[in-house]
Amino acid sequence: EIYGNLYNWNAVDDSRGVCPEGWHVPTDDEIMELEMFLGMSEEEANSDGARGTNESSKLAGNAMLWDTGNLIFNSYFATSGFNALPAGSLSFDGWDFYDSGVYTRAYFWSSTENIYRAIWHNRSDIKRRVDGEESMLSIRCLKD
Repeated sequence: EIYGNLYNWNAVDDSRGVCPEGWHVPTDDEIMELEMFLGMSEEEANSDGARGTNESSKLAGNAMLWDTGNLIFNSYFATSGFNALPAGSLSFDGWDFYDSGVYTRAYFWSSTENIYRAIWHNRSDIKRRVDGEESMLSIRCLKD
């Protein structure tokens, strides 16, 4: 109820669309545009792994739901209005919550095949990952 649903890559890629009419799962390029708007360089935005300086802190919200760490102690925490919540994920080696009981991470699919973002409680930068087809992650719909 608080964190929403988790989706595998097939749900994101399904032609019926996982978002309501008039909305879509943003592409990797659209997410990079947001990251650059928040202060990340274009070179960093185009790389994989941990990138940027405080973009995760800007995107996260509701400090009470996050485990203590660099993310919430960053002075830019929750300043973008994105309000990412630490919903965790389902691992691809079973149906156990990866972050069960300790809400430390948020993951969001892009609509670009198998590319997602990871926000961790102990970091203020943001990770761009290219893997995890079987993982169950959050989505964030963008208005068309």
